[in-house]
Amino acid sequence: MRRKAPLVRDCMTHLPVEAERCETVIGAERLMEIHSIHHLPVMSGSHLKGILSQQDILRARLRWGDTANEKSLEEICQPNVLTVSPTAPIDEVAIQMLDRQAGSVVVVDGGYVVGMFTKTDALRVISELFTK
Repeated sequence: MRRKAPLVRDCMTHLPVEAERCETVIGAERLMEIHSIHHLPVMSGSHLKGILSQQDILRARLRWGDTANEKSLEEICQPNVLTVSPTAPIDEVAIQMLDRQAGSVVVVDGGYVVGMFTKTDALRVISELFTK
C-alpha cells in the first residue's frame, strides 16, 4: 500500500525571507548569509517578481564582474518562478522541481507568498521517512 505524500505546508519554510526587486546583489548576498539561505523570492511590494539563487549571483558576477554587486535583483533574478499551493502533495512538487531543474519553489496562497520549499526541505522529508 502506497503512503499518502505529505503536503507542502507541512514541510515548507513558512514566511520566507524576501528581497525587494530594487535591492542590490550585495544586499541580497548579505541577507542570504545572515539567514543561511540559498534562495530569495524577489518582490515588488506584495507581488512576486522572481526568484534569486546563489547560482544567479555567480552567473551575474561572471557576466558583469565587480559591477554585478550594484545590479538590482530585478536585473538578475529568474522571472519564471515555479509556484505551488500549500496543499500540493510534495511528491508532485518534487516531480515539477526535477522537470524544471529547480532548486526551490515558492509557495503561494491567495496571491501571497506564504513559504518556500527547497531541495533541502525535500531531503529533510526523505531522511525523516527512513529514520522513523
